[in-house]
Parts: sequence; C-alpha cells; structure tokens
Amino acid sequence: MTIHPRSIGVALALVIVCQANAQEVALTQDHTQLSDTVHLLVPNPATAGNLAVSAGEDGILVVDDQLETSAPSIRAAVAAIQPGRIDFIVNSHYHFDHAGSNASFGADSTIVAHSSVRMRLAEGREAGARFIQGERPREALPKVTFDDRVTVHFNGEDIDIIHLANPAHTDGDAVIFFRGSNVIHTGDQFINLGGFPYIDRDVGGSAVGLRDNLATLLTMIDDHTRIIPGHGPLAMKPDLKAFYNLVADTIDLVALQKREGKTLTEIQETGLPEQYDSAAGFIPEGLWIQFIFESL
Repeated sequence: MTIHPRSIGVALALVIVCQANAQEVALTQDHTQLSDTVHLLVPNPATAGNLAVSAGEDGILVVDDQLETSAPSIRAAVAAIQPGRIDFIVNSHYHFDHAGSNASFGADSTIVAHSSVRMRLAEGREAGARFIQGERPREALPKVTFDDRVTVHFNGEDIDIIHLANPAHTDGDAVIFFRGSNVIHTGDQFINLGGFPYIDRDVGGSAVGLRDNLATLLTMIDDHTRIIPGHGPLAMKPDLKAFYNLVADTIDLVALQKREGKTLTEIQETGLPEQYDSAAGFIPEGLWIQFIFESL
C-alpha cells in the first residue's frame, strides 16, 4: 500500500514517542564517561536523542538538547559532571527530539549548527511537515552557523563539526568528532536501533545521500572509535558497517526494481526479502521503500 508523500513527516512519530506524551514523562539522563573530557548522556526513558558532553578546563560543550522539556534533566546531569555554565550547544540537526530545548539554553549558551538548521528552525519546523504554533524565540536559533565544517578547539582537543557532502537524514546534518578522545556523535545519520532510518523528505533528505555519507563516515573512523548514535546504545565500527549494509543493500534492491519499470506500489507490495524481516526499528518497510524510491 502506498503511503502518500505528504504523510512522510508524520512518520517521525514512529521514530520516537509522540512529543506530547514524552513531555508528560520526567526524563533522567544515564551517564557514561568515554574519555577524560567526553561523556555520553542517554535519556531515560528513551524518548529523545543521545547527548555528548565535553567538560574540562575550557568549559562545557553539549551536543544536542533533546525535547523542549529536557533542559532541567540535562542541566542536572551536566552539573553532576562539572558545575558551571554550558558554553556551547551543538545541534546535530533541527528535529524536535534533538534541538527541542534550544530556547532554554540559547540565552546563556552559544548554539552552533549547520546553516540549514537555523533556516528550518526559523521556518517553525519541528520535523518534516510538522510545525510549531507561532514563532520560536530568537534564543532558539543558532548564533554560529557553518556550511561545510567548523572546528572548536576546546578542552585539549579539536572538536570537528562536519556537514558531510550529501543531504541525508535532513538537509543540515552534522557529525561531531572529538578527535583526541576518538569519539564521534553521528546525529540521526546513524541510529543504532536495528531497523530502517527516517528520511526527512520534506526538507530534501535523501536515502541515497545517507548511504553515501555513511560510506564516508566509515572512512573517517578506526576500530577504536566510540560512536554515539542519534538513538540507541553506544556503538563501534562494526555496528556502523552493519547499518550501512542495511541501507546500501536495500537501496540496491529497490533501485533494480525501479529500473525495471516497477511502480512504488508494486515494489511495496512485493516487499523486501525475508532476511530484512528482522529490521525491527520504528520505520515500517513500506515507508523505507518509499524513502528510497523518491531518493533515486
């Protein structure tokens, strides 16, 4: 059964718990230290994205800020690591489960993001076809933007914030590489949930672009790199490679059928081979096929 393109934005509700329900849940942040300066915070319950924290003599930098109601739990978790003002917030992309607390932090922290993230937030987008009511306060918009990459020299290491070559999960994704610690935060270009990814087609996201960015990402890291995915547990290179294979192989399958002249509906009705039945994430197979078909 074909899913109408205008409904794609609604599919983000399948990726995480509905925002309205999530706001009723008191989040805590589970903490893991990854290096002398870099820490992982995972929301509990898992209603939003994973955070990275750099804390040291230069101050505090946090990657992503989850939902609109997450700020108190983030502040408490960061204060337990190191008291003090949060100097930088880096948005991996614009979605409300990753940049939702921008307004709470923006008055005191410098928000850094790809230029498209500022544009999408200024448009009032939450994710895909979802929009907020009214306008965001100016504090919610990134104050420092970049197009390709920017490096923050902070807490004894280079922190590279990199927009890879292609629109992928969105049109403004960034990966954040803590070089000295050999830790990378991928945003939602890598979700470690065992299933198909969400592609924000409303802003030009592309399944093919995601595949190509993942291939680049695999060349950037080594066998000892700790990978913080946008959602799911801490990962290593074999986990990222398995996700790449899932994306790349299913794109090849759909592309072959499209070249043979099959319609989207026909491909969805045929479905993917049985080996992909275990892809038990939040995005249904038919919607992933649509993301691929529209990206080719």
